[in-house]
Amino acid sequence: MTTKKTTAPQMKPALMRAFQLVGLVAIYLALEWISAIQEYRGVPVTAWNPGLGVLFAGLLRGSRIAAFALFVGAILAESLLGGGLAQTPHSVVIAAIVTLGYVAVAEIARALHLDARLERVRDVALLLSAALGGAVAVGMCLNIFLVGTGSVDFAQAMQDWLPMLVGDLIGIAVVTPLVLRSSRARVRTQLTDMSFVAGVAATTLVAAAAITFVLREGDQRAYQAFYFLFLPIVFAALRNGLDGACITLASTQLALLAALNLFGYDANAFTNFQTVMAVLTATGLLAGAVSSERDAASRSARSTRALLKEKESEAARADRFHLVTGLASALSHEINQPMTAARAYARTAQKLAETPGADVERVRDYVNRSVEQIDHAAAILRSTREFLRRGDPGRAPTMPATIVADSLTLMRPLAVEKRVGIASDVQPGLPACYCDRIQIQQVLMNLMDNSIAALAGQGRKDGAVTLSARLCEDSPGGGRQIEFSVRDNGPGVDPEFAARVFEALATTKKDGLGLGLAISAGIVEAHGGRIWLQSGAPGATEFRFIIPAAPGLLEGDISEPS
Repeated sequence: MTTKKTTAPQMKPALMRAFQLVGLVAIYLALEWISAIQEYRGVPVTAWNPGLGVLFAGLLRGSRIAAFALFVGAILAESLLGGGLAQTPHSVVIAAIVTLGYVAVAEIARALHLDARLERVRDVALLLSAALGGAVAVGMCLNIFLVGTGSVDFAQAMQDWLPMLVGDLIGIAVVTPLVLRSSRARVRTQLTDMSFVAGVAATTLVAAAAITFVLREGDQRAYQAFYFLFLPIVFAALRNGLDGACITLASTQLALLAALNLFGYDANAFTNFQTVMAVLTATGLLAGAVSSERDAASRSARSTRALLKEKESEAARADRFHLVTGLASALSHEINQPMTAARAYARTAQKLAETPGADVERVRDYVNRSVEQIDHAAAILRSTREFLRRGDPGRAPTMPATIVADSLTLMRPLAVEKRVGIASDVQPGLPACYCDRIQIQQVLMNLMDNSIAALAGQGRKDGAVTLSARLCEDSPGGGRQIEFSVRDNGPGVDPEFAARVFEALATTKKDGLGLGLAISAGIVEAHGGRIWLQSGAPGATEFRFIIPAAPGLLEGDISEPS
């Protein structure tokens, strides 16, 4: 019972391998028969060898079944379709030479790290080199065997070596890349891409028409005009990449063989045309590989840029959250103050209202004061929520005074906690600036946060930070610019650090990320402006940045967001 239980599951993989072997051998024999085998000196010589191309793709993938199928298929092709069953020992030796030769070449290619997906020009060049090397090696060994057995003399073997070489070479060069590049996902993608299908169909028709035009007269020298086919093949390779080149070359090869048979060309003409076809195939595959690799590099670059943009956005959001996290405790204290005052005013109004002959005006006054305090707390929360909003940035005309006021509202709790005075100095009548208000606000808050941290580290009581905005008419970039600045009377910026102050990960804070100023510089530059350290002197530290003003828009011309 135990033996049956253990052997039954093992039968399935064995049967699968047997079915695969039979299927590959059947494909090999069918392709050998279709490619019109000619008996030549006891060796099957074909116009091209598509069966070998199919099995060589399996060898490059490390398939042992493909190697065994090549051996069995070569024996059967030689015995059944070639010299007959009477020469079976002769066929076994030939099959062994073919199999061992191409298995060895495939293993060398795998050892040189050939990627069977053929994603790079290097892989295609290595495949073509393996095809040529295998065809040469197998052809030499077959000729040595034929000379040794007395089937041909040495001079005849050297003369007839080319026909044997070209069939294998063109079979691998045309069929193997097509098999290696044919995956279900890739085929589905190609069939749904009408541009790809139309391009391949058009170039294939042009190639077929050119072949018919060149070969229709039956002239043995017509292969000289065959070079005109390089134009549609190279065009297909450059337009549709390696996949388009593979399909177009296979179609061209089939059209060529059909035309050669239709117009009655002899075996020598077959060899001449196939030699030129081999050069055409190598050219088309390499051009297609270059095109595909270039397109892949372009897609990778676009993907990298998109990922970089996404990471920059994530870093900016992380920096905002890091900044607001530091404000959390101070923010709660700052909100608690107006809410406490509002509660006190409301209680007072309540007691006054309960007093006989209450003074209505005083009650109304205390109620108004309570509402004002509640509105103040709501404004702080609203500004914080807007600052932390997610999603793509949106640019719109915004008044500089609004940006400055919102930044001060958000930073005031931290300044109060650190006992640092903050103030604003905004030039009257400034034009609007076309910007993302939240991002520019973030830049100002980053600069103010650095100033407050530097002043708090000194423990001084007269620390002060001034946020200003003014019109800059003579900016280096030309046109009107809005210049924002953050000044403080702190310890200043070390000259060595000043040279790299806007570099990523550059920080002097113990718990700093080193991203604030780098992100700020990226935001300002994305707005078409620039940022710089105006002064790093102790007691007069100042950062400035400029962004373009929105032409023709002044205060009152636009409605600010609530």
